[in-house]
Formats: sequence, structure tokens, C-alpha cells
Amino acid sequence: MSSSASTPARVASAVGAWAGRHRAALLASAALTAVYTLFSWRQWARFEVPSWDLGIFTQLMRAYAELRAPVVPIKGEGFMLLGDHFHPLLAVFAPLYALWPSGLTLLVAQAVCVGISAGIITACGVRHLGRWPGVAIGVAYGLSWGIQSAVASQFHEVALALPVLAASLSALVRRQHRAAALWSLPLLGIKEDLGLTVAAIGVVIAIRGSRRLGLGLTAVGVGAFWITTTVVLPALNPDGVWDYAEDSIVAQLFADPLAALAGLGAGVTDKLILVLAVFAITAFAALASPLALITLPTLAWRLTSEVPFHWSTEWHYSAVLMVVVFVAAIDALYTRQGPVPLARPIAAVLAGIAVVVSAWFPLASLTQWTTYSPALQHQGAHAALEVIEDDAVVVSDITLLAYLAPRTEVYWLRSPGAPVPDYVVVDQASGGYGANPPRDVVQYATELFGDQGWVEVLNHQGFLVAARE
Repeated sequence: MSSSASTPARVASAVGAWAGRHRAALLASAALTAVYTLFSWRQWARFEVPSWDLGIFTQLMRAYAELRAPVVPIKGEGFMLLGDHFHPLLAVFAPLYALWPSGLTLLVAQAVCVGISAGIITACGVRHLGRWPGVAIGVAYGLSWGIQSAVASQFHEVALALPVLAASLSALVRRQHRAAALWSLPLLGIKEDLGLTVAAIGVVIAIRGSRRLGLGLTAVGVGAFWITTTVVLPALNPDGVWDYAEDSIVAQLFADPLAALAGLGAGVTDKLILVLAVFAITAFAALASPLALITLPTLAWRLTSEVPFHWSTEWHYSAVLMVVVFVAAIDALYTRQGPVPLARPIAAVLAGIAVVVSAWFPLASLTQWTTYSPALQHQGAHAALEVIEDDAVVVSDITLLAYLAPRTEVYWLRSPGAPVPDYVVVDQASGGYGANPPRDVVQYATELFGDQGWVEVLNHQGFLVAARE
């Protein structure tokens, strides 16, 4: 047999051998991807929309897929989204979106990122602690409250950070410091604050003995954060600022130190619960590893924030922390002589904690029959989508933003600089209106944009649509 003829056989053999060594990790990855894909699909099918973010990222992906600048009208007329958060590497999802232009594509992509990160963490656990402890920790990570909350809040840029960070920290556990440093670098293009996470990874590398590499990576991370937040984001932002600089109490420190200190005391109970929840999910095992230091940048900006959402266990803010604490737990349970004697029962406890905690977090909905039936406003939502023509200019509340973004130019109802649209869409059940949603869509459209000859073209199951004649 010729060398060229045997190449496919050798490749197949190598792939088969790799799959055999990582069977447990692949199964864990596939199972968690399937669970979160199911959850996200039911969310999408039932028009459960927690925020405007999925609409924003859907518009972003459409722009990338059409090879346009990442301008997102939902944020405002001509708004360059890279001036909001710095996440240019999200463009890697554009080919998928081009094939399947839908907000659901991003939700599935996020589920895949969770699954891949769980597979990496499982493989790390299996390598250092054995098959069943490794699987238990990988599944515990995948079911952790921080991951569930992130998926329930729908797509955010941190989804892409999960497998990248898992790969970097797994290399740290193996003491492969150069690989850990290289894997951390893509984080700089996923979100601006992750520059400080990269810096913290450098600190741990330095502590572990690779001082020059670690300090160099720390300098790169801090420098990237500084340049991005003081130069790049203001340059791309329509207002010439980093929008989130004032969210932190630290911003007040020199101008009004007493007010800053008072602000630090705000929400102290919620902040304490957050910190405890981050480490309790690993039964505090993560604290025995220096990798736990990598949580500090994320915890620091959240605990010094003036925004109550940032202190919560909800939303997507804790996803990267879950990667850190579970890999840190593996590191704490492993020594150069092998797993610590209690590694197996501790891993079982972590899996048990994650399963029990799930009863209070979003995946619990998969056990409820209502999740698999249409929402009460199902027909109204579809009717609203059908009445709106392709390429129309639309102003809407948050409910249908992601559904309209692939085929119309859609604005949020409070988007700065929104033009007079062809359609105004109201979902009376949307939380954006408080207790008094609009009851007359023509009157509402007139209040927003003046008398443009509005006519009501739909009023069904709480969905109202006005069209401009």
C-alpha cells in the first residue's frame, strides 16, 4: 500500500484513538449541548425573551454575515456595537448565521460552547482524577447555576469565552504554562474586562514558577484592558466614551470618596450571597488552589458596581466564574503524586450539589409539561411576524426584536435616533411597559412619531401592529 493511500487510514486511526481516550468527555459534552439546545429551543419557540440582547447580537451577526460594519440599530441609529463592548471575535459565528439566519442559531451556538467547555473540563478531570470523578466534575460544571443563568439570559459574548478559558486553565493544571498563556490571548477579543482575567492567569503562571512568562502575560492583559477601555471603545462609541466606566463605584473614589465607600455597602447581603454561591458550588474546594485568584477581576468589578444586576446570581455574569472555580477544584484535588484520597467522594458531592441547586434554576423548567406546549400568545406573535414585510423598518418592544432582525431593519421602541418606521409593534405582555401597556396602537405610534397616517393592522392575543400608510 502506498504512503498516500495509507494516510486516510492513519488519520482515521489517530482520530479513533483520540476519541477512545476522550470518550467520557465527548459524551458529557454532547449531553450538555443537547440539554441546553432543548432549553433554548423551547425558550425561542415560546417567545420567552428576558432582554433585548439576543436581538442586538442577531443584528450584529447579520451585519458580519453580510460583510458590513457591525452597526446595530437596536442600540441607536448608526450605533457601532464594538463601541459598546469589545468583542470582534464574535465574527467567528457569522458563517453559521449566514447558513441559518436566525436568533435561534446563536442560542444553539451558545449551547455548543457550553458543551465544548464542559467536555474540556471533563477531560481535565478524567486526566488528573480518574474517569468517574472527572465526569462528575464536568457534569457539575455544566449544570452549575452560573451556566444555567447564562443560557437562560440568552446569547452573550461570554459564551465564546467559556471553551477558550477552559482550555487555558486546563493547561494550567497540567503545568503547561506556555499553552495556558496562548489559550488565554483570544479572551482579549471577546470582552474588554477579560483583559484583567488574562492578567490574573499571568499572576498564577508566575506563582507556579514561570515568572517571566507570567509577568509578561499580566502586562499584556492589563495593557490590553487599558488600551481597549481608554482608546478603542471611546473611539468607536458614538458618544466618545466607554459606556460602562461610570457603573463602578471606583469611578467616584477620588471625586467623592465618602459616597464611594457608602456605595460599596449597598447590597451587601446580595454581594455576600454571590461570593458564597460562587465558591459553595464546588463545596469551597476551589479555594485550595491558586487558580481561585482568577476569579478576582470579575468579582471585583461586579462587587464595586452600582448596578444591582451585577450582584445577582442571575444573568450571564457568573459564567466565566464557573469555569474558573471548577477547574480550580480539579487542581485542588490533584497533586503530583495523584488525586487526593477524598477526590472521588468530593467529586460526587459537587455533582450532587449542582443537581440539587438546579431545582431553583432555569433547567428545572424542562421537567414541566407547559414548557413543551405553545405559549398563550403563540398565535398572536406569529400573526405579528406574518403581517410585517421583509426589509421593512420596524419599531418594537423587546419581544420580537430577535425574530425580526434577520429580515427587517428593526429598532427598539426607545432606540435613539430611530426613523419613522413602516410598522410599530406592541406586545402588551412585555415588561417594558409596566402595569399600563398601550391599548391603542395607533395612538401609541402617533405619540412616538407624530401623525403619519397610522392604521391598525393587527390586534390579536395582546400583539398590536400599526402600519404607516
